[in-house]
Amino acid sequence: MPIPSDNDQAIRLAAFKALEGLVERYGDVLPWEVIQEGFTLHGEQHLFANRTRGIFWPRQMQQTALSIKTTVPRGSRVARYDDDNVASDGAFLYKFQGTDVEARDNRRLVRAQRLDAPLIYFYGIEPGLYQPLWPVYISDVDLASHSFHVMVSAPETVKQLQSTLRVADAKMLAVERRYTTVQAKKRLHQVAFRRHVLRAYEERCAVCGFPRTELLDAAHILPDHDVRGHAEVPNGLALCRLHHGAFDTNLMGFRPNGVIELAPSLLATHDGPTLEHALKGFVGKSLLMPRADEMRPKKLYLEERYERFRKVG
Repeated sequence: MPIPSDNDQAIRLAAFKALEGLVERYGDVLPWEVIQEGFTLHGEQHLFANRTRGIFWPRQMQQTALSIKTTVPRGSRVARYDDDNVASDGAFLYKFQGTDVEARDNRRLVRAQRLDAPLIYFYGIEPGLYQPLWPVYISDVDLASHSFHVMVSAPETVKQLQSTLRVADAKMLAVERRYTTVQAKKRLHQVAFRRHVLRAYEERCAVCGFPRTELLDAAHILPDHDVRGHAEVPNGLALCRLHHGAFDTNLMGFRPNGVIELAPSLLATHDGPTLEHALKGFVGKSLLMPRADEMRPKKLYLEERYERFRKVG
């Protein structure tokens, strides 16, 4: 296997380290304004990605790309969960730039596959918001579908040289990447679900209207293990941590018409202002619903969840 250049590797590792710092500071989802600031190596400024180009490398990189990017168009109200962007081997499908694999941008990713070079995948969650995945690798070049297969790996698997891998090591690495890719997709689903649900509810708790995004969750009405429990806005409610906990433990329930109830055991409890005002104070009131009809909870889902609340609560 060819060996990537030392210069490319130095840029790549510096980008990974800088990106790790950005995620620690801003969270898993980064706004484009943060990404476009780039990073510094040896006193020289480098970019992570380009606003208009999907496949990107700084001018200082000689062989491969540094990052790939997919975006959600502005004005889009369609929730993105990547269900149609999966290869048969479980990898992400990333479309060629155009259809010619020999085009300049595509050649950089073909070379990345040959070198087993790690990249960054800026995955669009909402317009202007991205969840970075790294390191990712090009596992296959699919000429029939004009797509690259992209696998995610654990950060500790990044190596300066891959040329000394034994066959057994390569097989284990392939297994690790398939597993990590599955886990990454699950996280993306949940991140996208939360972002879309909170946006539909204008970043306020559906029970109390609490407006701090840091303390808001996207609660599933039907659980993940239900075959209909998709991570989509009509199966979600924006709830603060208190009301999410009460909902998940069936201490709080919502009638199909959105009226709030509490379990009899909780109503019979008397203990301080939090219980009296933050829980009991909302009994009989209605959920704050999204303005768009298509974003509101499905009545069938609320009916089923309410019946479970009545039985358990």
